[in-house]
Amino acid sequence: MSRLTHIYSVKKILSLLLLFFFSNTIFASAENGSLNPSHALISGEKTPMATFQQAVNDDLAGRHSEARQKYDALNNGMLAGIVLLPSAVNLAALDRYDEAQRAFTLLRQNGNGRERDYGLLWDLWLTARTWQGGATALQKTLTDKAANYKWFSAYESAIADIYSGKGDEKSVFQLIDSIAFSQAEEKADAVTQAVFFVGGYYQYVINQPQKAQKLYRDYASQLNKSSLERNLVLKEQASLRISQ
Repeated sequence: MSRLTHIYSVKKILSLLLLFFFSNTIFASAENGSLNPSHALISGEKTPMATFQQAVNDDLAGRHSEARQKYDALNNGMLAGIVLLPSAVNLAALDRYDEAQRAFTLLRQNGNGRERDYGLLWDLWLTARTWQGGATALQKTLTDKAANYKWFSAYESAIADIYSGKGDEKSVFQLIDSIAFSQAEEKADAVTQAVFFVGGYYQYVINQPQKAQKLYRDYASQLNKSSLERNLVLKEQASLRISQ
């Protein structure tokens, strides 16, 4: 199965996986002369699909450690390629930043255009989050990382422009508003993603946590509950409240 082209909506991932497993179950049953489309999908068997779905549900519910165990169980199996992206996000949620960076590097090397874009945004965020040097050196490193990269997504390119020091929050969200998404959930995914990465820029690049807090607060009602970044936004928001 080819890697998914839409990466932000967890519901979309699960629906495509369900179709994949349903189709293969029917095919296998037909070969054996017994067509039973409900086999494994609604039974109590612990299929890779069921494990993956539970891992994602755990992540969406904030149970990241439980999700980690399930991703680890799937990493070398038939879903390894599909698991890579949510597994990498999960590592970041667990503050395992070095491992997350390696996972996103692998995604950038092997993924499609949207996944490469997403992986680079995460590389920018993780670089800023773990930076130990000065602000000037960080800005140069981020600018160099995003330089000469051909973006697949216009609004993700606009987010990267912020990390390069040449974009702004208003332009990102205006661009998202101008895009004719096929479904409302896709726009909500884009908004959630933008809130997370732009907020990260405020917190970890220019050290303006008050701007991050305002951004998180202003868009709280627009975050997509099916986006993996939503819990990360809530986590960052909570950390800012604690530090105040």
